[in-house]
Amino acid sequence: MNSVKLYLGDCLEILPAFANNSVGAVITDPPYNIGKAAWDKIPNYIEWCGLWILECQRILKDNGAFYFCHNDIEQIAELIVWIKANTDFIFKQFIVWNKRYDGARNKGFLDGFVEVGGLRNYQQMAEYVLFYTFQDETGLTTVYGNRDCFINLRNYSQALREYCNYSRLKMFGILGNGRGQHFLEPFGPQWQLCTEETYQDLIDNFGVDQMVSFREYEDLRQEYEGLRYTFNNQKTHHSVWNYEIAQGNGHITPKPVPLMENILLHSTNPGDVILDPFFGGGTTGVACVQTGRNFIGIEINEKYFEIAEKRIAHAKQQLRLGL
Repeated sequence: MNSVKLYLGDCLEILPAFANNSVGAVITDPPYNIGKAAWDKIPNYIEWCGLWILECQRILKDNGAFYFCHNDIEQIAELIVWIKANTDFIFKQFIVWNKRYDGARNKGFLDGFVEVGGLRNYQQMAEYVLFYTFQDETGLTTVYGNRDCFINLRNYSQALREYCNYSRLKMFGILGNGRGQHFLEPFGPQWQLCTEETYQDLIDNFGVDQMVSFREYEDLRQEYEGLRYTFNNQKTHHSVWNYEIAQGNGHITPKPVPLMENILLHSTNPGDVILDPFFGGGTTGVACVQTGRNFIGIEINEKYFEIAEKRIAHAKQQLRLGL
């Protein structure tokens, strides 16, 4: 069973003890600074957010993902500007959590708020999730041309080159013009993994599968992809997500477990370490248990911490029982 580590205290005091580049994703639901409770009104809010965001940046792996929830657009706008000016994060997506949709359990109840006469604005029936990584869209532009990246793969392609008695003329004659060229020039500025089709041609024409050090293409691909930010396309979601409002669990602003599970399935892999510096009632932890991720959670409120402990313990028990 994957590990769960929970810390009771202020994340700004606890985060500095964590090692650099040690977690695969930060997924969190911080205070929104909208006065939902005493803990939700914070002086110098944007500067305060900046402190924990910078710590998350330090702790997050280079191929990691950063997600945070919010619902106040003006403060979100300020945070987007601050993050762009002060961090290495690259904005990926602005996700809308739509709470009022056909089929939602409490749609009739929410309809009552929309149908109120005399409204002078649109009722807010959504919250938002912001998604960041350190990388561009492909996740590879920042590492192409860096000879310090892909060392094991570059050495492997060098071994292939020697095994094939590589010459451009010979390769072009057999594989076609340019195919496999960058792959078999391991320390060139444009090195990249070849396609599976080209790799199969190397096997068929040069017998590279007889090498002592031969590796299957999928093994190479997984190592190659390991430098890119994780994105396991579930082919289920675009930037508007329909999820029910979470049932009460003792926290006044809970998130639905399926929403957090969806983030985990898209942006992490089983066994990854996930950090939530504001884990509240423990939803991210429950989602991690249910999807086979390791979880580190920090919560300053003792009441919520105890609720989260019980919820996560229950999730682990359910998992052991196969329920």
